[in-house]
Amino acid sequence: MKLRSLIKKSLLAAVSPLILAGTLTAQTQKPFSITGKLDGLADQMVVISTQYQGQEIADSVQAKNGEFTYKGTTPGALFYGLRFGKNRFIGIPVDAKESITITGNVDNLKEAEIKGAKHLPVWKEWGRAWSSITARAGVLYKMSDSISKAENKDRSYVDAEFGKLNQRLVDSVEVFVKKYPSSPMVPYIIIDRFVNYPNPEKAKSTYAALAPAAKNSTYGLQLGEALRIAAKTGLGVKPGFTLPDRDGKALSLASLKGKVVLVDFWASWCVPCRKENPNLVKAYAKYHDKGFEIIGISLDDKKASWLKAIEADGLTWLHASDLKGWKSDLAAEYGIKSIPTSFLVDAEGKIIAKDLRGDALEKKLETIFK
Repeated sequence: MKLRSLIKKSLLAAVSPLILAGTLTAQTQKPFSITGKLDGLADQMVVISTQYQGQEIADSVQAKNGEFTYKGTTPGALFYGLRFGKNRFIGIPVDAKESITITGNVDNLKEAEIKGAKHLPVWKEWGRAWSSITARAGVLYKMSDSISKAENKDRSYVDAEFGKLNQRLVDSVEVFVKKYPSSPMVPYIIIDRFVNYPNPEKAKSTYAALAPAAKNSTYGLQLGEALRIAAKTGLGVKPGFTLPDRDGKALSLASLKGKVVLVDFWASWCVPCRKENPNLVKAYAKYHDKGFEIIGISLDDKKASWLKAIEADGLTWLHASDLKGWKSDLAAEYGIKSIPTSFLVDAEGKIIAKDLRGDALEKKLETIFK
């Protein structure tokens, strides 16, 4: 069931820091420090990491006799993880100019005392709410597995309970937004629940309810950017663009209305893109005469390399590029942060799928053109 799949994926991803969009220099970096005194830590290496602007940022500090001090910089409130060896981890929301202390035992980090992290109470409160939801989900998964192993067993109760649990999750986020509209950690929760597992209407309504302080926070800015991109590339949206083709002539997506179009962002230097090209060649040969078209949008900055790759890979479909590489205006407008990235547009010009590759694209086209 789709709802159960959503809950399950949410549970698996709940502990993962978010990947942030933008550039590292977009916000001023300000200092912070974390000092720890943990029994059992001895002289181990402590790894401190966060994820920002689409990449993981990690550093480390050597502990001595169970004590360490790390000094770093941050653009604002971010979720940082501290790892002490293989299976010992603690997450802390860290803001600029904070001096945070951690004391306790490295083998019982849940009970560690953390001082100086002003957003920690809000984060812990959300953690308790989330733990309650995951506990109920665990019970439902056991029931679901039991039903799956039995024959002719009615699963309507379990499916209904998953529906209630999903609504409880939505309600929990909305309660947090109302309770802490200025907290810079609340946009993190909205992204994690309503952007990473798309619920566009709830993402928009909860963002609208945030106070300016939260909207202008590091995660708030990311959330605003995610909503802007969703308005351009969300399912059901009608995208539009015009770019120069290989001959320098204007090529527009609108000119292909009536066809099913794969808008494929790629580049000659992109190894995963080049490996995917044989699958596109196969799909194009099979479905082109039935109304399937591809526009390859290259993020190359050298025309010769672009054209050489087109010829080498046998890409006989339409191609366009402004030859600005990652500075492409269209890539920025559509929030393209990695390639290959693609949108499948139906005959009415609406986006119906994203990032379909290999068998997934083949199955979708087979359904459309059956």
